Amino acid sequence: MLLLNGVTAALPGLGLAVVDSEGTVLSTSGVSHDGWPAADARSVGLAPRDEVLGTLAWVGDAPAPLMEGLAESITLLLRERLDKHDLARETLERYREINLLYRASETIGASLDAAEVPRLLLAETERVIPSEAAAVLIGDEVVGDRTLLTSVEGLIAAVRETGRPDIHSDMQLSAMCVPVRAGEKVLGMVVLSRTTARPDGSAAKTFTAGDEKLLLGLAGQAGVALERARLHVQETQRQRLEQELAVAHRIQLSLLPSRPPEVAGWRFAATYEAARQVGGDFYDYLDHALPERRLGLVIADVTGKGVPAALMMAYSRAVVRAESMAGRSPTEVLSNTNRLLLQERQTRLFLSACFVELDLDSGRLTYANAGHDAPLWISAHGRESRSLEEHGLILGAFPDIGVESREVTVEPGEVVVLYTDGVTEARNGAGQLFGDEQLAAAARAAVADGQDADAVLASIVGAADSFTAGAEQADDLTIVVIQRGGA
Repeated sequence: MLLLNGVTAALPGLGLAVVDSEGTVLSTSGVSHDGWPAADARSVGLAPRDEVLGTLAWVGDAPAPLMEGLAESITLLLRERLDKHDLARETLERYREINLLYRASETIGASLDAAEVPRLLLAETERVIPSEAAAVLIGDEVVGDRTLLTSVEGLIAAVRETGRPDIHSDMQLSAMCVPVRAGEKVLGMVVLSRTTARPDGSAAKTFTAGDEKLLLGLAGQAGVALERARLHVQETQRQRLEQELAVAHRIQLSLLPSRPPEVAGWRFAATYEAARQVGGDFYDYLDHALPERRLGLVIADVTGKGVPAALMMAYSRAVVRAESMAGRSPTEVLSNTNRLLLQERQTRLFLSACFVELDLDSGRLTYANAGHDAPLWISAHGRESRSLEEHGLILGAFPDIGVESREVTVEPGEVVVLYTDGVTEARNGAGQLFGDEQLAAAARAAVADGQDADAVLASIVGAADSFTAGAEQADDLTIVVIQRGGA
């Protein structure tokens, strides 16, 4: 050691030695190793960390303050070397942990199979943390040693309650339990154990805080993987549902008329917009079984939204069409439809409907209403409008719906608008309703300008869209416009 050599060179006859706590000579100066231990040597302890790790010994004449200062210098050097050694060891441990967690992220963290994650976690745990028994518990599923879980039930219960890892060691067993988390939710446990009493009487090493920290990192990767797997399943299901709804949307649109009837002296226009991908509104033109130069029209609204309403819509449309094939009156069609819905009803969904029969020669319009919005009549040139009131109860709820029919003659230039409540109950961002008055005003304005049925329809839809200004709507929107030409 250079420091010792410098001192002995300055003080001829002085011999120095550094001896460890077990009496082994580590370094000498001014005297050979064989000269130790010297009977007349004096010494002072070296304690770089409040623990005597060795001594500085000397023979010969030397001032005590000098030896004490030399011992303090050696102590400082030892402390610096120990600090560097500890730093290097800690760096290596962190590097090892990072490598282990990086590997775990490539194995455990990369899995999108929730059933595979516990097996991967167990395999990585057994690879990096020596143990005699190991088990992973996720929900009710166990991978590994089931007997271990029974033997440390108390430890598992404590960790489950606190959500914090724990180590329990006694004369027989050392057990470590760490929670597997997804955020604040505890998904399961990973448990390791070692026997502390060996057959030869020696003691096995118990689990340490370092083991716990490493196992927490592995469990954390498993928690992330399980959450990612759950989200992956949800996203897959969402995409599948969207695809199915897109198909259902196309099927539902195919049930609606592809184009309006082409009848000399009359114009028809219609639109349907579902609040969701599928809805419960429908309309139909029914001329397949009525007397010549007669046209039936129906507009209906199923209570509820989404897939259930769409299924009810398809069934109700089929019933109405079947009833109209016999050439029955609007009242009979709605009454018989109600009877069949009551007989076959499997849900709590109901139906409002308005059925119209139009004599294309005379312009006589016969209508019956079962709980639906009253048709809107608009005079030629849009000077006035009124609702064609006739009340009945909704279909599929009561045996007697009290529906009756009424008649009105549509003169040349006049317009009748059938609609569902998704039009009048369309809301803007402030929650205000579009309402009957704005619907009538938009229709009258188009008629007053001499516009045809398509333009009347566009005027109503445009007014509703301007009013709602893109606000999300809760109900389907359906409009049918009937216009007699020749005004």
